[in-house]
Amino acid sequence: MKVKIYAGLLKRIIYGKNLQKMRFFLIKDSSGKYYRRHVDDSDKQTLKQIKKYCRRRFLRFVMVDDRMERSNSYRKKFFDSYHGIFGSGLYLCAYCGRPMRKNKVRVDHIIPVYLAGNSGKYRRILALKGIKTVNDTKNLTASCAKCNGRKGSLGGLWVVRGYFGKSALRVLLKEALYLIAGSFLLYALYTFLCKTVAQLCIEFVIDFVKRNC
Repeated sequence: MKVKIYAGLLKRIIYGKNLQKMRFFLIKDSSGKYYRRHVDDSDKQTLKQIKKYCRRRFLRFVMVDDRMERSNSYRKKFFDSYHGIFGSGLYLCAYCGRPMRKNKVRVDHIIPVYLAGNSGKYRRILALKGIKTVNDTKNLTASCAKCNGRKGSLGGLWVVRGYFGKSALRVLLKEALYLIAGSFLLYALYTFLCKTVAQLCIEFVIDFVKRNC
């Protein structure tokens, strides 16, 4: 279990030494400064003490299961398991259906890493699907750059769309249904126009005959 404690400058001055004694290390990255420590999942007593310490001092903390952390090999893992539509090397974006070659694919976590690590609701969804780690191939899908950028760490309908669109056959079925529906509408419009034009021609001929007889 990775424990992160977020503290502003004043709280770092007040509680910094105590946190270091508790074996926390001050980390600085793009998100700012925070204290971090790894605690074994089985050490429930230590985790309980850390929670109590933070709550009493109004320190914001996050406990992230190691299994819900982004791995360095999830992209390779995905391509080792999925070789495109019918093994062709052609992938479809799970969110918009856009076809892509491997070098254009953004491998996306359907339930984002952030939500998997910070939301009990989304961890329960993973558990219901039999997914034990956020980097499981069941939680990975192909995405185009545009959809991947728009989705980011969002959940909700993006997650529904991701799991639904993950299956290439489902995406193809969706596109086929759109094509059939579009063809039907075009045919109906064509039939309507033909009948209308034919009727106008008949009326014109009848009117012309009446005038000249």
